[in-house]
Amino acid sequence: MTNSALKRAPKFRFGTVGNKSALVDRVVQKIQEQILSERLVVGTKLPPEREFAEQLGVSRTVLREAVRVLSAKGLLETTHGVGTTVRALTREEMVAPLNLFLRSWGRDVSLNHLHQVRSLLEVENIGLAAEQATEEDIQDLRRILEEMEAAKGSPLLFAAKDSEFHRRLAQTAHNPLLTLLLDSIHDLMVGIRELVARESGLVERVMPAHNEML
Repeated sequence: MTNSALKRAPKFRFGTVGNKSALVDRVVQKIQEQILSERLVVGTKLPPEREFAEQLGVSRTVLREAVRVLSAKGLLETTHGVGTTVRALTREEMVAPLNLFLRSWGRDVSLNHLHQVRSLLEVENIGLAAEQATEEDIQDLRRILEEMEAAKGSPLLFAAKDSEFHRRLAQTAHNPLLTLLLDSIHDLMVGIRELVARESGLVERVMPAHNEML
């Protein structure tokens, strides 16, 4: 690295954490705050371990454990020969914990509960979509409905297209938080749609409602 490049490199300013109990948690919190506030932006490489530990006033062992925790959260990524960098969370990483949480509830979450939550979200979703939809959105939704109609002889394909329609509808509202919330129950709804896909007369009951949504 040239001298000019060194001058342009970001300056890391972390106050000393101290040597009290729960050092790892405190280091995790300190680095996490820097990431979430975007003082450490995605792609930023953290200082070398020895230097970083000295800046934080903790041992290298404590820093390694904190980095391990943040890596498990998806906020950091350590690559051999490169070092540890800040990474962007993916949609799957944000949705998976809630999806796992819902599944772990087992009997406490009934199908009726799931349909109630989905109905509340999707009614608002449809209202927003009606206001925000682009011509491309409408064309995509219409295409998916045509594919649903064509798949009525294949229950599993019909269920997959049904799920695709609802996810595309969520995107049509152009509200990323609403899409995220609907995605959190998406996998559960896929399973339910597959279970009921072979019910007699399902297509005749489902298609009119979907056409009405569009």
